[in-house]
Amino acid sequence: MSVLKVNVLAALLGLVSVPGWALQSFEGTVKALEPTYLPGTVAFDMDAGNAACPAGKQLRWQKPDVENNKAVYSTVMAALISKNKIRVYINDNDSTCVIQYLHLLSN
Repeated sequence: MSVLKVNVLAALLGLVSVPGWALQSFEGTVKALEPTYLPGTVAFDMDAGNAACPAGKQLRWQKPDVENNKAVYSTVMAALISKNKIRVYINDNDSTCVIQYLHLLSN
C-alpha cells in the first residue's frame, strides 16, 4: 500500500512541477553599443553568438530596474573600449536574444 502512495505522490508532483530554464552561453567582444533605448534596454552586437543569436545579431539586456540597466550599459561600454571579452547567458533557443546574465572577462 505504501508503494502505491509513493507512486501516486510522485505522479502528482510531476504534474505540478515547474519547468526549468536551461541557459546557453557564448563569449566574444562587443562590436557595437546602442544607447538609443536607454534606460529601459541596453542593446549591443558581439562578434560571437550561437544558433539562435548568431554573431552580429543585436543582443538586449532589459530589466525593470533602471539602475541595473545603467550599470550593465557601463559594463558593456567598458568591454567595448577595452576590447575585453564578455560572456552572455540566454535562455535556450531564445531567438529574441534577451540576455539573462553577463560577465566581463579579463584578457
